[in-house]
Amino acid sequence: MRYDDFAEWMFGLERFGIKLGLDNTKEFLGRLGNPERSFKSIHVAGTNGKGSVCAIAAEVLRAHGLKVGLYTSPHLVDFRERIRINNRRISEREVIKIGLEQREVMQAMASESMEKQLTFFEFTTGLAFKYFEEKGVDIVVAEVGMGGRLDATNVLVPEVSVITRIGLEHTNYLGGTIPEIAREKAGIIKEGVRAVTCERKPEALTVIENTCIKKRAPLRRIGKDFDISSVRQTLRGIEFDYRGKRTLRGLRTGLLGSHQAENAAVAIAAIEELGARDIAVTDEEIKKGLSSVKWPGRLDVISRRPLVILDGSHNPDGVATTAIVLRSLGLQPLTFVIGCMDDKDARGIVRALIPLASKMIVTQAGYKRALPADSLLRVVQAEFSGETVLQSDARSAFEHGFRNIKGKGLCVIGSLYVVGEAVEWWSERRGPARSAGA
Repeated sequence: MRYDDFAEWMFGLERFGIKLGLDNTKEFLGRLGNPERSFKSIHVAGTNGKGSVCAIAAEVLRAHGLKVGLYTSPHLVDFRERIRINNRRISEREVIKIGLEQREVMQAMASESMEKQLTFFEFTTGLAFKYFEEKGVDIVVAEVGMGGRLDATNVLVPEVSVITRIGLEHTNYLGGTIPEIAREKAGIIKEGVRAVTCERKPEALTVIENTCIKKRAPLRRIGKDFDISSVRQTLRGIEFDYRGKRTLRGLRTGLLGSHQAENAAVAIAAIEELGARDIAVTDEEIKKGLSSVKWPGRLDVISRRPLVILDGSHNPDGVATTAIVLRSLGLQPLTFVIGCMDDKDARGIVRALIPLASKMIVTQAGYKRALPADSLLRVVQAEFSGETVLQSDARSAFEHGFRNIKGKGLCVIGSLYVVGEAVEWWSERRGPARSAGA
């Protein structure tokens, strides 16, 4: 079977929607021999920053000399970006081999009851964990797909649980308030397992702290048990100081935005906790890992002349953070190409961009959950009095924006799916893009 054919079959599982719950995942993994028990792990939940934290932690652990599995979602261009070992993607051959074996198991479950039919994410989580088992990884850094408590990845019993910043997202599944969503995210915290958070909002932090008390899980929190200072940022990245169980000065990373200093700090704090499990990472390894980490599509400068930035922020809190970074770097006004998914707060996203916008080009990703461009246009025109352009085809939107920049540059934002299409467009236009991933 060709990889493209098998990938198409896997994505066909999306027709079974999203099922929050662990029964099917546990049974599926049990029939596969419980691969999730074969490796240590760091488990990361949150609304914003969790992918960056995963990438940072994985790169630092790789600098320590470990064989590190990384499981994240979604991908930008190729499904294989989701499953990596030491930053190398799973091969097409291994996706097919493991996937076909798993498909038989999945079909056997479904034949017993359609209630046991796996979703796309349940199936691919099994694929990732089986691959990591077969390759004998030392540790896996795993990003939660949605929520935490009932997410398929929550079968893990990690060395450390990490909660990043929490905001309103997936409210139809996770609840309509910050405390409700925090409760779902904090559901990854296990009995007696150490936890680390960079959340500062009292209404979310209280939930996390209370969960840790109930689970007798020692908690380290930013601003109390570890923190950052002296954050300096340019278009080339950030430099900052860290204080935790150690003090590190002049840390550097190519990730853009002062918020990445907090993401790096919570990753370092989590790695410090691994010292209790005989993984003693040195200061130099932390510096080496930070300096080499890349996380494509997140405030990703792919061109300087003209300035072109790709940013997958897809909720109001994330976009507001991006806006703060852009403003602090003097990058306003900008031309935005914007597209959203139909379950996101498009109005909140647009409002966060308005103070920086000279022009908005409205589009949609070629994905079934994309908010139709004409629907998004109505939102934009109701909020934004500046120039708006409708380009329903995403590639036409990128090309129009690139050729008609109004302001200091072009920023593609609002959805990782739109950013993924922008990566492909840029690769075809200018040769292989740095942001396409390893």
